[in-house]
Amino acid sequence: MKTYTDEEILEEFKNFSSNKYSLVLSSVNKDNSPLTSYAPFVEENGNYYICISSNLPHYSNMTTTKKAHVFIIEDENTADHIYARKRLYFDVSCQVADNEENIFALFDQRYGDSLSFLRTMKDFKILELSPKQKSLVLGFGAAYVLNEDGKLAQKTIGHK
Repeated sequence: MKTYTDEEILEEFKNFSSNKYSLVLSSVNKDNSPLTSYAPFVEENGNYYICISSNLPHYSNMTTTKKAHVFIIEDENTADHIYARKRLYFDVSCQVADNEENIFALFDQRYGDSLSFLRTMKDFKILELSPKQKSLVLGFGAAYVLNEDGKLAQKTIGHK
């Protein structure tokens, strides 16, 4: 089990998603029925942005409830152990982004032309996902919490 310094942990929180290109997104509808999907994303000023069709249920879930859960995980092919994949997860508040063109430019920078066609599809909208407290798992016994104020804490998990 590797021991991390506070600086290393904060750096992992900051850079964890830089080499990940999609996030897993969970939402619920008005009847609390869950739905999970995924989406490519970009980050800006601490927020995450996704571009999804407004015709799909997860868009309606997030714009109605204004909340979702995000999960970003290390590829299992590069993980040291299948049970100890590095992962970042957090609740978010959701809203339709008002600066669509700026966010599309970020998508272009990150993904090149591969997603530019979404601009022409009128049902695709950009959602802003604003994180709350974040949890980060870096391996066995290495689980951490970063609260909304930027304070770091060890996450205690009562394994038996």
